[in-house]
Amino acid sequence: MKYSTRLVIILKNIVIKIPVSRKGYLQGLNEKKIWDKYSDVTSLAELKWMWMGIVCQKRYDTVSSIPKSVVKHIKSLVPKFDFNNCDLHNPENWGTDGKKYILLDYGVTEYIASLY
Repeated sequence: MKYSTRLVIILKNIVIKIPVSRKGYLQGLNEKKIWDKYSDVTSLAELKWMWMGIVCQKRYDTVSSIPKSVVKHIKSLVPKFDFNNCDLHNPENWGTDGKKYILLDYGVTEYIASLY
């Protein structure tokens, strides 16, 4: 059984992620930390704001697949993403801005993934 830890509201230019569980709340907090530390280093979805685990990000075009080289590259830039249960190979976690791949869902850490 698969369920989401956050309710995602998709609007014209933004996406709002509202936590529905403790895991979702932790993901929101972590997305803010990752954005603050790595937004200048790699292609993360632009974080507009985060408040009490609720995240607002810029909306991007969806993708149907993600090259392994893109996943490998982001894992090399963000060591927190380099763990076995990391779901960066899931195209639902990625978007595009022109021809550039953008990571949309980057709140999962090894600890948060272990809570599933």
